[in-house]
Amino acid sequence: MGQNNTGVLELLSSIKKQDNFECLLLMKNHNASFVMDEQGNDFARSLMEAIETPVLQLDERVSYFLYSKQSNRVLSVVYMINTDLDIHRGLLKALVANLRTMTTSRVVFVVLEGEVDETFLYKLFTQCWRQKLLNVLVLFEDFELTQNFYSYNHFPRFQLEERIFEPSTIIFPQRLQNLHGYELSIIIGGSSPRIIGYYDRQGKAVYKGVVGHYMANFQQKYNCIFVEPFPANATAFSPSTDVMNAVNNGSVELSLALTFPFRLTMRGFAYPIEQMHWCLMLPVEADVPPSEYYVRVFELAAFLLTLATMVLTSLTLSTALRQHGYRVQLMDYVMHENSLRGALGQSFYEVLRAPIVVRVIYVQICVLGFLLTAWYNSYFSAYVTSSPKEAPYRNFDDVLASHLKIVAWAEEYNELVARLASLRKYAPMFYVEPDFSTYISMRDSFNTEYGYMMPTTKWVVIDAQQKTFTKPLFRMRTDFCFFQNIPFGFPVQENSIYLEPLKALILDMAATGLTSHYTQSAFMELVESGELHFTDLSPAREFRAMQLQDLQYIWYGFAFMAVLSSSVWLSELLWNWLRRRRKNKQ
Repeated sequence: MGQNNTGVLELLSSIKKQDNFECLLLMKNHNASFVMDEQGNDFARSLMEAIETPVLQLDERVSYFLYSKQSNRVLSVVYMINTDLDIHRGLLKALVANLRTMTTSRVVFVVLEGEVDETFLYKLFTQCWRQKLLNVLVLFEDFELTQNFYSYNHFPRFQLEERIFEPSTIIFPQRLQNLHGYELSIIIGGSSPRIIGYYDRQGKAVYKGVVGHYMANFQQKYNCIFVEPFPANATAFSPSTDVMNAVNNGSVELSLALTFPFRLTMRGFAYPIEQMHWCLMLPVEADVPPSEYYVRVFELAAFLLTLATMVLTSLTLSTALRQHGYRVQLMDYVMHENSLRGALGQSFYEVLRAPIVVRVIYVQICVLGFLLTAWYNSYFSAYVTSSPKEAPYRNFDDVLASHLKIVAWAEEYNELVARLASLRKYAPMFYVEPDFSTYISMRDSFNTEYGYMMPTTKWVVIDAQQKTFTKPLFRMRTDFCFFQNIPFGFPVQENSIYLEPLKALILDMAATGLTSHYTQSAFMELVESGELHFTDLSPAREFRAMQLQDLQYIWYGFAFMAVLSSSVWLSELLWNWLRRRRKNKQ
């Protein structure tokens, strides 16, 4: 290469036809110069004329985040003077910084001077692998004569490749379509039902749930083997903080633990596999105490309607009796004794040879008594056989006023309050548990003394489990959600080469309905693992005879009427005594 760059330009043109890149990044050291070709054009000008693609030229002193400004379909050409890596380390560092989040794009190293050196290639490709530069090839000075170019493949182990360029040659093969049994280091985290782990009878670790099935599908599709460098336990998984640390410090190549991204930015995360709603799981409204049945039968509106009907009947009866010459007291117009007795289902005195109008009113009073008695008995019988419920919560203020504590994990609670300042006034509503294991055990205990922060994926299991109960203990309402559509994905390194395979499999599973199927199957898989059982945790409903405390309001009413009647009786005695005393003085 040098004055004749025809072969290099043909190779780059072939790459454009195969990969259809839209931008070309040309990098060199600032003190290096391009060699002029036979027409007097430098290498950069020759690229623009031959490939007809925008060229962005940078040196090692410039770091430019291309992903945020340019198309991610970019080809990088790195112009190197010789095979001395020490003088090009800054150039390689700038290249990685410029290709941030898209290090799997194509990179071509053009070495101007120097013979083929396997030691140089090994060092260069090793450094490229460490920097997540996967699709790399090197052209030496003799390329125009030999048409040889060099690349590497790390799957299943490092391998140096030498190939001859021909128009039909696939320059950059799809390395990630088949990993050839490569051992991929991973860390597993999270909790059920996203990841369900247990040991079978042979002592082999089994992983189910959405993440567990994803693990199996990934290994099968891309022909790789997952290995855990840390001590593994199929029944105890790493919390999200440990997973993030292992990913960020490079201890593992891939994490299989669903969590939500900080500040809801997906940089550093794979494509979301789940859209989660974060809601309250509240206990089902409690049964009304039996002592309140008598009060609930006559609600205020029904009581006022009944009272108005009795007053109207009394007024009509008293008016009819007076028109036909019967003596009527003034109090009878407000509440006639016959109207009151008839409404209560008691017998009452009827005038002899009553006119037809009065008889019709008597019949109406009897019908009213039948209706009220049937109404009361039917309501009361229904309440005894199927207890009414307390009023449901209407909003967060009702939950706060009820003094029901909502159990929340400390990290989730802090994230919630940090993102939604309006919820800080509801801080007394929460019971914050700092230990994750304790929080999980409390949430899975079905203790109706608390409410719980509940993701929708876990609610699918709770809802399925409650179908085996005599009656459900909890319910989750969509209007009690703090957040909706929170993306959950796998934490990965920002420049991870596995982003595209992860995304492709996630989309395939979603398109075929497998993700939804695995989510719905979580309850049966938890039963299979022994974590859950077909046990009715709802309290047994048994027949209970009426007890003295059930008549609480009846006793209140009896006591009130006894005091009232005694007061009236004493008032009458006092009035008569005062009247006799006044007469004696006269």
